Amino acid sequence: MKPYVLAATAFAAIAAFAAPAQAVNVHDCDDTASVRTLAEPWEQNTKTFYKGEVRVAVLDTGGEPVCCSVHLLVLVPDKTDEMGGRTCHIVSDHEGLGFAGIDFAHLTSKYEDGKGLLVTFPYTLYVDGLSNKQGAARIRINVQNGKVTSE
Repeated sequence: MKPYVLAATAFAAIAAFAAPAQAVNVHDCDDTASVRTLAEPWEQNTKTFYKGEVRVAVLDTGGEPVCCSVHLLVLVPDKTDEMGGRTCHIVSDHEGLGFAGIDFAHLTSKYEDGKGLLVTFPYTLYVDGLSNKQGAARIRINVQNGKVTSE
């Protein structure tokens, strides 16, 4: 990779965290959440928290739609399931449309007593075919009540 591309990528990641976080949409899983859509390589596009009880992973619908095929999958323990299942959530930009990209390598997390885990990740949004917009999203994962919300 050329040095200027590396510098631009690094700047975009820093700028995403310097900019205020944008609200994103969290909704129950649908057909977007599939083994086929888990971004490869899996070991670089998934993380676990709470001793493996919570998992986040990148989903990519194969570039369709071109503008917004990348989503974040969140699996959280389902306290109402006697078998120990999980609830499934998808984080998207809006109205089920995903992101142009998620910088999963720069995903951060911070636990806050009484609130749960705050996960922040930088993303890229498709704007007009010629340019993109950088941002950062924050989602709150509360294992006690099983909720995943946008902040």
